[in-house]
Amino acid sequence: MLVDPVSRLPLQLQATVTKGDDILTGQLITQNGMSYAVDNGIPRLIAFADAGQQQTSQTFGYKWGRRETYDSTAFKQISSSWMIEKYGFQSLEEWARSFSNRSRILDLGCGSGYSSSLWLTSPSWTGQAMYVGVDISIAVDVASERLNNIANVSFVQADALALPFTDQSFDLVFSEGVLHHTPSTREALLSGARVLTTGGEFHFYVYRRKGPVREFTDDYIRQQIAELSDEDAWEAMRSLTRLGQVLWENDTQINLPQDIPLLGINAGTHSVQRLIYWNFAKLYWNSDLSFEENVHVNFDWYRPYYAHRQSEQELRQWCEEARLAIKWWHAQESGFSVRAVRK
Repeated sequence: MLVDPVSRLPLQLQATVTKGDDILTGQLITQNGMSYAVDNGIPRLIAFADAGQQQTSQTFGYKWGRRETYDSTAFKQISSSWMIEKYGFQSLEEWARSFSNRSRILDLGCGSGYSSSLWLTSPSWTGQAMYVGVDISIAVDVASERLNNIANVSFVQADALALPFTDQSFDLVFSEGVLHHTPSTREALLSGARVLTTGGEFHFYVYRRKGPVREFTDDYIRQQIAELSDEDAWEAMRSLTRLGQVLWENDTQINLPQDIPLLGINAGTHSVQRLIYWNFAKLYWNSDLSFEENVHVNFDWYRPYYAHRQSEQELRQWCEEARLAIKWWHAQESGFSVRAVRK
């Protein structure tokens, strides 16, 4: 199934270290002489990455490496409930059973394997489907460590825009909050659709464009921390997180009698924290999580160089281009969740 991500020529494996049937290190070589390493049992098929993508890759490698900031039971419960809702499943068990009915699943941008672990570790997961996790960052090693005891699971380090698979290799592509972290959300969507079989499903979530002030603030903060180290950028998120905490704990409610179209704000009753969060600056805070877990969420938003936000019109148009028929559409302030079938 693996091919050279640039030429799509077949790859020939030359193993140097094995453990049973597993290949730990080696080389994957194409007919035209291109060579890619296999390290820690993972093919490293990075074909190219611009400076922005390199920074984004490094950011997620760093973030997902800090497992203590997202692996708690509370974090998992919040994440699981949110994803079950937005992808239109009634329960985690239904989600796991649905995916178990597939033959070959691609987790496009698997990160540390966190999102997929929610259903891969469910008692309702049968383990019959082949699961392949792909990520451009070294978080793929964390994913391998997390999920290495599950049958039919493998990983590849590769770029979402240059997937090392032949056309129609998978009957399900799952991409949770990843496509917008590439140089082009559209191109990433088309890339994922290319490796999807006719009748296969593409499940993905992408960011939604916000109001004008929030968009300005998002870009401004991202630019301000762009040249910092990951450690310093994490530290910079602490003051934003603390402000979110203070606003949340004050729990002030205000009523807006009418819409404010120029700012994209709707009429109604708003908590001050939520009003600021959605319309002026993302200051995430959830009192069920630790302070560092809240910092993790804010870092995840502001740190990556690539973090595109899309309109509904754009996304629907791109699905048409990718020959994806939308069967589930979930819109919320943060983004769009889609389940679509490859035509």
